[in-house]
Amino acid sequence: MIKNAYINILESASVSLSTGSASTSYPLYRIYDRDIGKCFHAGSSATLEILINQGTSSTVVNRLLIPIGHNLLGMALSLQSSTDGITYATVYSCTQADTALINATFATDIKQYWKLAITSPATAPQIPELFLTRDYAWESDPHLYSVGSLDDIFNVENDIAAGGQDRFLVHGNPKKQRNYKVVGADSTQKNSILSVNDAWAGSKPFWLFDHTSAWIYGKLVSPINLKIEDQNIYSFDFNFLEVLP
Repeated sequence: MIKNAYINILESASVSLSTGSASTSYPLYRIYDRDIGKCFHAGSSATLEILINQGTSSTVVNRLLIPIGHNLLGMALSLQSSTDGITYATVYSCTQADTALINATFATDIKQYWKLAITSPATAPQIPELFLTRDYAWESDPHLYSVGSLDDIFNVENDIAAGGQDRFLVHGNPKKQRNYKVVGADSTQKNSILSVNDAWAGSKPFWLFDHTSAWIYGKLVSPINLKIEDQNIYSFDFNFLEVLP
């Protein structure tokens, strides 16, 4: 089952620190600027509470995503929600066991207030991005015969000298690509994929849960080419490339 997570409620909410402080060189807005290469740094190793207030317009969420690049190994995390900003209920908690992607699911919820608490960390927390989102599962997955290139793209620059010698400059890790074509989509899936495309808008990288059950942060690299194949039957392309820090 292929999924997308493309909304982050922090982007339309008021985000502040109810406990703790931010480093002046690594401000809080970095946790919702969609640039996973730039981290927010807390100002100290004190308990940190990131408060999200959606105001009068709240969005349903069911997933917390924090990409690789954090330093939360060994820290106690707690995600909490509230209707009044006073009484909070915990929807997810853990002691982070590694430096990998933090991917936490919880019961679908809609609340005005959310809070991520990091209690008594040994060092000042660092977070590249904090997504509070709802995942969307594709109504139908691409058929095997319509799947395109799935291999990694090597992040290498190749220059050829005047004498014909090849010189290679490796800029970073390979990038994953996922090129899917969906045929036989109904009106519901057509509207869903248009919502993904409109939210992406050419400049907002988002999350893909691919056919191997891996979450990848990336971008669309070509138009979705939505077409009518028959009455209320559609096809579209989904050409996706990983975005690296």
